[in-house]
Amino acid sequence: MSADRREALRVVPPTRARLVDLFLAVVSGYAAWLLASEITQALPPATRWTAHVLAVLHGGVVALRRMAPLPCLGGLLGTAAAFGLVLRLPVYMLGPAVLFVAYALGSEFPRRRAAVLLGCTEVALVLLLALSAGFPGWDSVVLFAALVAAAWFLGTLARRWQNLARESAERASELEQARNELARHAVAAERLRIARELHDVVAHSMSVIAMHAGAARLAVGKKPEQELAALDVIERASREALAEMRRLVTVLRDEDAGAAARGPAPGVAELHTLVSRVVEAGVTVDVRTEGDLEHVPAGVSLAAYRVVQEALTNVVRHAGATRARLEVQAGAQLLAIRVEDDGAATGWKPAATSGGGHGAIGMRERLELYGGTVSAGPRTGGGWCVEARLPYVTGDR
Repeated sequence: MSADRREALRVVPPTRARLVDLFLAVVSGYAAWLLASEITQALPPATRWTAHVLAVLHGGVVALRRMAPLPCLGGLLGTAAAFGLVLRLPVYMLGPAVLFVAYALGSEFPRRRAAVLLGCTEVALVLLLALSAGFPGWDSVVLFAALVAAAWFLGTLARRWQNLARESAERASELEQARNELARHAVAAERLRIARELHDVVAHSMSVIAMHAGAARLAVGKKPEQELAALDVIERASREALAEMRRLVTVLRDEDAGAAARGPAPGVAELHTLVSRVVEAGVTVDVRTEGDLEHVPAGVSLAAYRVVQEALTNVVRHAGATRARLEVQAGAQLLAIRVEDDGAATGWKPAATSGGGHGAIGMRERLELYGGTVSAGPRTGGGWCVEARLPYVTGDR
């Protein structure tokens, strides 16, 4: 809501404010009743009772000063006019109610409109004082007008404070909403990170386990040696996956403690571990490395490790290949990776495929963090090829 719109609206006062207005109305009416009793003692009974009724009404309209400021002002000036011009009684004795209503004019209306209403009220009061009986003198008139203006000014200050408090509350609410939105984004980002890590840690081992479990089932009772070998690979892969899961849980529970518990993150220097698992799964892997892999920055090295892990996992899982080739070349400012196989050209499954594609998306996002690129597609002569390029600055660890 704009500031102008807020200025144009009046909020119905709460119960406490209404009780205050009712109390002020009772006080104003009672004071006017007492003053009317004093100045009408020598007047006829009809005039006395009329003066008392007007005095009570004059004070009573104060109860409406915040709920209906304009009708309240009209009632105030109307009763004062009847009191001074019809009954020919002094109007200055009705002053307290005027001060209360002047305060409401300043607090309930925008400054410009409130100033216009104050001016009209001041002119009307001066005319009533000048035309009614018992004119108190211009010094008293000026003093009374100054008191009315002071009450109005206090009302404008109160309105300004209320607007500031309202705007502060709105800003606090907006900040709270922004914090909640950031928290939701942070939770979503963390869930995505956990999903990536779970895939990276578990997918490779699960693929090896699934392959050898199938081989063991076929070898039951027929080839005991092959059965035992498959079970040995399954046991070793399961233990490695369990250890990785434990390290991941430790990291997720306490990032600082987890960093110490898990030790160095894997990198291109540990690619032989991945290759050995693929070889155990029955795929021959030729490995060729160039350059100094030890000096590749840790973040780039981990991203490259995950790319190779995903590519070799898909060789085992989808390609049906018997032979694969891994090339890693570390230049002065670029790490190049190439993984190709002789299997069916199935490649990475798209994200829309049920249960697949998360690794491919995760790899692309990982590489984008370092300004890298990855591409995958069928190669000439059959099979599939995955290529990744990761730029880096030597010494950025």
